[in-house]
Amino acid sequence: MLRVGCVTLVAILLIGSLLYYTLHRSDLAESRHGERQASQAARQRAVAVSRVFASLSAAVFQVDVPKMQELLGGSWGAEGLADAMLIDTGDRVLAATNPAYVGQQMQDAGWASIRAQSREWVFLDEPTPGQERVTVFEPVMDKGSTIAWARLSFLRTKGEGAGRTQEERLRLVAGALVPVGMILAGLVALVMRLATSRLRERIKSVVVEAMADPQPVLSGQGTTEGERARVGAGTHRAA
Repeated sequence: MLRVGCVTLVAILLIGSLLYYTLHRSDLAESRHGERQASQAARQRAVAVSRVFASLSAAVFQVDVPKMQELLGGSWGAEGLADAMLIDTGDRVLAATNPAYVGQQMQDAGWASIRAQSREWVFLDEPTPGQERVTVFEPVMDKGSTIAWARLSFLRTKGEGAGRTQEERLRLVAGALVPVGMILAGLVALVMRLATSRLRERIKSVVVEAMADPQPVLSGQGTTEGERARVGAGTHRAA
């Protein structure tokens, strides 16, 4: 019984390890795929919001610039929006979600290269580990000319909605091993009973064969023919 338990335990541990490894690899692949999709979706949302903001800015810019600051400093916002700025062609911040930036010069790295080309720019970086930032520079156009720039930054926590956690995988493995363990215990017990039965049959057959071997035949004088022959040979040598 002890041997059955030991064999079953080893088999369960092996199967459990393989199952957990398979789930882990599957979750990693699913997580990477999901992260790529989430990052792409975040970029698409950031670009869409930036284009809407740029269009709104073009309509308001030449009429009422202070209205843009009122809008940005108020309830306007979008999912994941960290900050937004409206920058004129002289690199001066005209409006921003953080009023402290208003009136300052634009200092972003690579800004000179960005403003030299009137097109949309999208940048990705990680301001802190596990966090992705999408920064969009969108030209504010009027009659085909760039009259200002909109700069919007969005933050997203990486790994949101990822695959199963370690605890969830362990629970799945444990739940699967309960019926597997019962089946294994039954199979191991059956195999060991069959092996024991065959061993007993083999021992029995060996004993029967040993008992069936012929024994030496005794002569009437109490000595075997072989012994008489040896005695006779000794007598001749003595003579």
